Amino acid sequence: MRPSAIRLPLAAVAIAAALTGCGGSDSPQATEPSADPGSTSAAASPTFAPEDVCPPKLPRDDDPEDHGFGAQEDARQEPSLPAPEQAWTCQYDAVDAGQTPDGGTEFAWVLHGTAAEVAEPELGAFASALDRVQPYPRSGRMCTQELGPRWLVVYPGSDGLIGVVVDDFGCREVRLTDDPATTPPGAGDGDGTVPGVLDGGTEVLTALGLGRAG
Repeated sequence: MRPSAIRLPLAAVAIAAALTGCGGSDSPQATEPSADPGSTSAAASPTFAPEDVCPPKLPRDDDPEDHGFGAQEDARQEPSLPAPEQAWTCQYDAVDAGQTPDGGTEFAWVLHGTAAEVAEPELGAFASALDRVQPYPRSGRMCTQELGPRWLVVYPGSDGLIGVVVDDFGCREVRLTDDPATTPPGAGDGDGTVPGVLDGGTEVLTALGLGRAG
């Protein structure tokens, strides 16, 4: 069985030094561009302000087993994510949020810095990396026992914002959210996302030049 970061004893956890990252507010506000009265083309897609794409904290559910990380079960199906036409990266750092009833450490993931928009060359590499995000080939795997930041990569989908949460530690696990402000990582089931833990985080971070993998 693979060690899970949420099961590590507190003494074995080392919070990585803060890196530059992202910013945000409680929920994204889409704005519709002004229509050209002389145009007969379809209305443009909603746009999002950089300060509105990243929530102050990653959302979480009430499951005491996740310790604030999100889904723990491996995904059982491959996502069908739309290709990004614009994206932002946001860094989140772990903050000790107390103890669980069984004596484990509870974490909150707090926004660090401000949102950084992905440049055009990296956007294509990110799109290619998303195609390689998939379920793990088998349930058993070994992950290094450390803790660091997490990265939220946000981009517009057909129903709002899609979030790709990647651990910058351990097995570089990926968790998807169909609403970064309200849906916990790994609980997404809309706009091409699937619930569970996915492989491919190293490729995502490398494509975007983020963290230790980038």
